[in-house]
Amino acid sequence: MPNNQANFDLVDVIKLANKYRLHIFLITFFGALIGLILAFVITPKYEAYTTFYIPGNNSISQSLLADNNLENFMSFGDEEQIDQTLELLNSDHLKDKVINQFNLTAHYGIDAAAKFPKTKARAEFKDNVEFKRTDFLAIKILVKDVDAVLAANMANYILVCLDSMRSQIQQIRGEQAYGLIKLAYKKKQTEVDSILKQLSQIRAKGIFDYEAQSEVLSEAIVKAQTQVKAEEARVKVYESYQSKLPDTTIIRAKGKLAAAIATYQSLQPTVANFGKLSGKYLELEAVYKKEQESLSNLQLRFEAAELDYKGFISQRFLVEKAIVPEKSKYPNKMLMVFLFALSAFLISLFTICYINFIAPSFKN
Repeated sequence: MPNNQANFDLVDVIKLANKYRLHIFLITFFGALIGLILAFVITPKYEAYTTFYIPGNNSISQSLLADNNLENFMSFGDEEQIDQTLELLNSDHLKDKVINQFNLTAHYGIDAAAKFPKTKARAEFKDNVEFKRTDFLAIKILVKDVDAVLAANMANYILVCLDSMRSQIQQIRGEQAYGLIKLAYKKKQTEVDSILKQLSQIRAKGIFDYEAQSEVLSEAIVKAQTQVKAEEARVKVYESYQSKLPDTTIIRAKGKLAAAIATYQSLQPTVANFGKLSGKYLELEAVYKKEQESLSNLQLRFEAAELDYKGFISQRFLVEKAIVPEKSKYPNKMLMVFLFALSAFLISLFTICYINFIAPSFKN
């Protein structure tokens, strides 16, 4: 029963529409005419757009100095980096830069002497500029304006501003890191120079290479001791046969003994000095090697920080540069005429239904 009533009601509406078809047609026609007039009266706007990807790694040192540098350098950013970029694009700082660059306050017809001109310019900018993420994780900048050339220039300039902002943010952080690492590097360099100076002072006293010198001195002192003992034994033997040997033989033997003793005695101060300084030398040499390795690591970090601070690489992979559009994007004349005609048709139909079906029930 409810279905039959619904069908009956629908049939009644169709019959009623057919009865007043001329009225509905005229109202629909006038609605379409109004839409057509407005479509030509409204100032057309052109839409320019540019599309780009965000790089996955923005650190120059990591991109160029890491082992997998080509992979880092060419990778695209993930969703988190895209969201961060969209946050920068929607910032008031970027809006103000674009507004000032193209004098949009005057272009949008905003009185600079009136209240809140900057707020009004930002609002107008927001209505005409859109930033969105594509299905393939790229970012698209769309700019609508009555001036086609200005729309293209604004889209491209926004991309330049974004590049500058991202680089500036990184350089500010890079400058801080560069200053801290530079300070640590210089401090470590001073420490290494101090240790090297102490090593130079010890080397000036005769210690150059502990292992080699230790081996040579040990061999020399043992050889000298052995020589002294050998010469002493020879002199004793010669003295026991003094009556049978010429005096010159004993004299020569004693001379060799004296020479061996002199050699041994000359080596003793060197050995004593070596023993006294070798401990300090070994300690300083071990510390020097450790500090030198630390300095080398700091130097690598210092060079990387300097590259991040002073270097510059593009902060986007450009897919499509904005060009001057040939056709206006807004308003869509056909769509506007259709919507006004449809609205007029529905309004006329609902009005007739109200007059014939609903209004009489109120009278009863």
